[in-house]
Amino acid sequence: MEQRTKRKAFSGYRRILWPTDLSRLARAALPHALQLAAGSKGELVIVHVLPLVAAYVSPEIAGLPWEQIDRANRVSGKQKLDRITSAIKAAHPELQVHNVLAKGVVSEEVLRVARRLRCGLIVLATHGRTGLKHVLMGSVAENVVRRAPCPVLIVRPRGYTSRG
Repeated sequence: MEQRTKRKAFSGYRRILWPTDLSRLARAALPHALQLAAGSKGELVIVHVLPLVAAYVSPEIAGLPWEQIDRANRVSGKQKLDRITSAIKAAHPELQVHNVLAKGVVSEEVLRVARRLRCGLIVLATHGRTGLKHVLMGSVAENVVRRAPCPVLIVRPRGYTSRG
């Protein structure tokens, strides 16, 4: 006797995670995330990860002690993230949009957020580095793809040239 299992029809992704480092490259993945979220009447979660040690310091906080730099980076990152979130909500009022500001190793934090929030899809951009640059700098996208708890859509913009 043959048993048949009922397959549930795919109804889209309920919660989509868009990791961003606030760069032009990261923004290239946003239209894909938005289209998929809108198509499935889903939710978009935006995550920005601050490095453990201030790897970048904006001019307005240069010269401050590390603790103050860390606090200033967190405030600045949250403000930027909130502006992006507000702009997306204004342009796509039908979507639920949330953001998460994390701190740590980027790929680890993206994976942690994806697991914690039970995201159905991660949409992120890649530099597409190869060779020595890839070996030296690693790849957030590659680390996420290898260990993600859900499908991952990698976007590499046409004509994008990596600088550095």
